[in-house]
Amino acid sequence: MYVLPNLEPELRYRLSDNNQNGGTGYRIKNTTMHKLFFAGVLVSVTSLSAQESSPHVATKSIPIRNAPITGTTPTPAVGQLAKGATVEVIGRDREWVRVRLEGWVLESDLTVADSTLRPLSAADVRSDPAGTQGKLVQWEVEAISLQTADALRTGLEPGEQYLLALGPGAEKTLVYLTVPESLLPTARTLRPLAPIIVTARVRNGRSEPAGVPILDLQTISRR
Repeated sequence: MYVLPNLEPELRYRLSDNNQNGGTGYRIKNTTMHKLFFAGVLVSVTSLSAQESSPHVATKSIPIRNAPITGTTPTPAVGQLAKGATVEVIGRDREWVRVRLEGWVLESDLTVADSTLRPLSAADVRSDPAGTQGKLVQWEVEAISLQTADALRTGLEPGEQYLLALGPGAEKTLVYLTVPESLLPTARTLRPLAPIIVTARVRNGRSEPAGVPILDLQTISRR
């Protein structure tokens, strides 16, 4: 789950990895399916006909709200739908319609929508490995190389692939960033010492024998 940082927290998105054009653009789906107003008198129904559920086009710039306006106080606007944008109508409530929309944004403009995201340093996770385990961090690091774990790497599964990296920021601490299958194509294209921004979850703040922090990668974006 991902969220655009410059929008209200209610407007959340899911990343889809089926980017057919390459690059760092990602397709997003609005998974909360916010309601917005379309011109016309609509009746409340429990289902939509095939024609009604077909794509609709916005006739003007429209605020996207998290609920219909039922009184004199407007409900919060969580985004803006541009004129000409296409949406799918999936429900109705009096003169309001519930819509689903898709689009593309730069990965660097997204961050994981997780309440556990914390401004932790490498020193923080090493000094309190138990307390920081499972915490989510966003770090700027330098990727050194993609490695395959052996039996001597305590905290890593033999054969598990991970990025050897330096960071975060000016700390230049050695860290292990485990790479899930979905992020391996991106990790393989990183040049040595490439500056990247990662979102990762702390697995082990101080692994044996050298005390290197191990984190599980959630996202990678080039800085």
